[in-house]
Amino acid sequence: MQLKYLGLMCVTLLSFSSLSYAKAEDFFRLSGGGLLISGIEMQYAEVMTLISKEKSSEQIGRNHYILNASVGGQFDVQFTFKHGKLTEITTKQMGRVDQY
Repeated sequence: MQLKYLGLMCVTLLSFSSLSYAKAEDFFRLSGGGLLISGIEMQYAEVMTLISKEKSSEQIGRNHYILNASVGGQFDVQFTFKHGKLTEITTKQMGRVDQY
């Protein structure tokens, strides 16, 4: 009986996790640890709050920033919004800081 409930719970959890699936290219992790995910359609204000907390962020255009990632160094990041929701993050690695 418990095995039956355990099986049903696993199937339910797997179906819910597939609904919130985001591809690897759909997020950008800031060096401060904040996570931006387009798959959950974050609001413009939420994204700007996370970016403003980053001391090393540099705005170079409308929704266009130079940001330090938690892994990989510095990136040129362009955010695309539609109706106030984040729909796409385009990134290009600019430099990498190697620590010895």
